[in-house]
Amino acid sequence: MRHTSEPGPSPEATGEPRTWRDACADFAVEQGLPDELVAALDAFRSPWPRGGSTPKPETRFAGTFGELEARVTSSMPDQVGLLATLEREVDSEQAAMFVRRLAAVDERLSSVVDPAVRLLRVGFRVRLGGILASESPRALRVRALADFYYSQLGASLHRGQHESYPSLKDAARGVRYQQIAPGVEHVVLEGKFDRGPVHAGLLRVDPRLARIEAQDLRQLRARGKSFASYVDEVGAVAGTSGGFFLYSEADIRPPSKRFDPVGLLVSNGQVLNPPTHRRASLLIDRGGRAAIQVLGAEGLEVRIGGRAFRLRDIVNRAHAEWGPPQRSVAVVGTRVVAVGERLEVPMAGMVFPVPEGFRVSEGDRVDFDLPITVGLAGGPMLVEASRVHIDLRSEDFWAGAPPQTFSQDETGDRNLLPRLAVGIDAEGRLIFAAVDGRNFQRALGMTLQGLGEFMLDLGCVRAANFDGGNSKRMVVRGRTVDLASTDILGSDVRSRRVRPVHTGLLIFAER
Repeated sequence: MRHTSEPGPSPEATGEPRTWRDACADFAVEQGLPDELVAALDAFRSPWPRGGSTPKPETRFAGTFGELEARVTSSMPDQVGLLATLEREVDSEQAAMFVRRLAAVDERLSSVVDPAVRLLRVGFRVRLGGILASESPRALRVRALADFYYSQLGASLHRGQHESYPSLKDAARGVRYQQIAPGVEHVVLEGKFDRGPVHAGLLRVDPRLARIEAQDLRQLRARGKSFASYVDEVGAVAGTSGGFFLYSEADIRPPSKRFDPVGLLVSNGQVLNPPTHRRASLLIDRGGRAAIQVLGAEGLEVRIGGRAFRLRDIVNRAHAEWGPPQRSVAVVGTRVVAVGERLEVPMAGMVFPVPEGFRVSEGDRVDFDLPITVGLAGGPMLVEASRVHIDLRSEDFWAGAPPQTFSQDETGDRNLLPRLAVGIDAEGRLIFAAVDGRNFQRALGMTLQGLGEFMLDLGCVRAANFDGGNSKRMVVRGRTVDLASTDILGSDVRSRRVRPVHTGLLIFAER
């Protein structure tokens, strides 16, 4: 929808002070820009929608858009100072990556002379200044801001081209796989479509014919080995990256550490990490039957010190930072890390009460009864009963739960990002999609909603999101088929900067 009418009552007429946002709205009316472009300027005024302090009033501004534009042209902070600010909250590697992304977005915003891009550049500069002037945490908001304005810019550059490019829906529904092994098929879907440029690696796997393993791959980083070389080394015909892990969260405390998995991880029937958060998960039983469903720890039977009981009243970081005022245990992975009342809830763990008289000590092993050979949590669910359905809060993507890029999303699912998803079709086959992004020319990326629609068009009756962004990876026959990158790219050049894979799914030719 475009602005076609005259501006409404002025802020002064309604008793509200005029702000920079009003100058932008006037400019949008003059230029006939889409309403959604103006609405995008409201993002990052305050943490939304999950709490945070009451936003401060917008800064008063009585001038024109041209005057505002001239003012913000010189407002971009120098990269050295910005890097120092971000390094107070994240390590230098992450801080440098965030700064590179900001610079890439600002450079592209500055290089295009177009009314829509001019509007976005003003919004980008104003909101960056607001974030840097606010209280911590700032680093994750800066990263999200870069992704958001990249997404808005990418969509704007490709807006209006849908009439000249083919339908992505039709392309997905008509995709033709090539068999690479019994029960394993692969294809890359790429080109310019009505939703912008797309580059997506696809795998279709019959779990009754091919064997799938979930693995903890954190040792690869220490060994300096790539995911592609590891997939080839163990004889797998294909592999994908897996679920979420601790990364940018500010309060990761021992025994938890960076790169620890978040949520369920079951490898060859062994529970390496329990379903601490209620999340959409890929599950495969001993007969090779696959399922995608939301699974949490509530109601599971556990065994500690030879005694069994069922879990109840679980508290994780989506619920609170402190446990109940009754005797409880804090669990990280498969170990008890604390016993007592009002325990601090571990970032990627959980706290739950123990039965009266139950003897338990710090360091005790916790065994979880899960009759599956493969279990890997991602989330949220994208497709249920052949329809797109996404509910972040019901899957513990809330408050301070990891990953906080999801639980504290300020954009309302408007970021076009690299994504990874797994679905299941009506015949019981698994469909993996590694969707590239952060590339203006070859791959814009997708929102969660867009990813759900894509999986539905690929024939999925159920589908779930897995960890995306820089962590997304797909390997076929020892070769990485996705455009892995930690940076925002302006051309089809591959970035040499990639993030290691920490959990993954390996696909072997025979069961």
